[in-house]
Amino acid sequence: MLPRIDHQTHLSPLYTNFVSSLKAKQFTGDISAKYSARLAVATDNSVYQQLPQLVINPRSQQDIIILAKTASEERFSEIKFSARGGGTGTNGQSLTPGIIVDLSKYMNKVLEINVEEKWVKVEAGVVKDQLNDYLRPHGFFFAPDLSTSNRATIGGMINTDASGQGSLVYGKTSNHVLALTSVLVNGDVLNTEPMTIKEAQALAQEDTSHGQITKQVLASSLDNRDLILEKFPRLNRFLTGYDLENVLQKKNTEADELNTFDLSRLITGSEGSLAFVCQAKLNITPISPLKL
Repeated sequence: MLPRIDHQTHLSPLYTNFVSSLKAKQFTGDISAKYSARLAVATDNSVYQQLPQLVINPRSQQDIIILAKTASEERFSEIKFSARGGGTGTNGQSLTPGIIVDLSKYMNKVLEINVEEKWVKVEAGVVKDQLNDYLRPHGFFFAPDLSTSNRATIGGMINTDASGQGSLVYGKTSNHVLALTSVLVNGDVLNTEPMTIKEAQALAQEDTSHGQITKQVLASSLDNRDLILEKFPRLNRFLTGYDLENVLQKKNTEADELNTFDLSRLITGSEGSLAFVCQAKLNITPISPLKL
């Protein structure tokens, strides 16, 4: 399927060339330069406004890989991107004068559920209420309770580490993320889930994007552990930078030392600044038969 492209004459040669390059690489999503499409995503739940040059709706993870690889070319280095979910952020996080990448139009499927192990796998564009409608007949729900749940996407919740009014009971989104599939700026796919620190140290020896990132994060989080604990404030939601503290955890309560490394904790709450989140494996909570 060829991409549907709505052109307008306002596009500069830089963006025109970017669109042409996407077309040549078999990008299948929608690309719109219409003023109406751009204006619709020029605001979010904040007081800010920025009009993007293009709105792109990928149809698949492969589209995002093509997008990222194209964007990483030197000739397109000036273009800025912002992944957008439901636009429910209150600080203008999803706004950009460059290109909006909206995953909610096509990448909005529930992929798999495992009732016995209590998890579900979804694409990033799934809306929270949509997910709970799917889970309800199975006797489960996705616990973070947002006032914007009828439009907030799972990808947006992950990137903002959304919590909501039930967070004291159920925790925040990062407490429910089991694994993530993301696409890096160079187009590499990054699969992250908890592993032992020894496994992470072995991975850090590999000459791959995953290995190089793991090596850097291990060095930052292990070598600076005392400083991180001293300087980073104790907050319910981690909103002061990347969550280097909780990349390292003690999963086994009987263990004396930290024993688990999880890069997903770094991506969660990163405001879309590290990668395009494409899929998420989430734990799900049984619906209580009674409420007090």
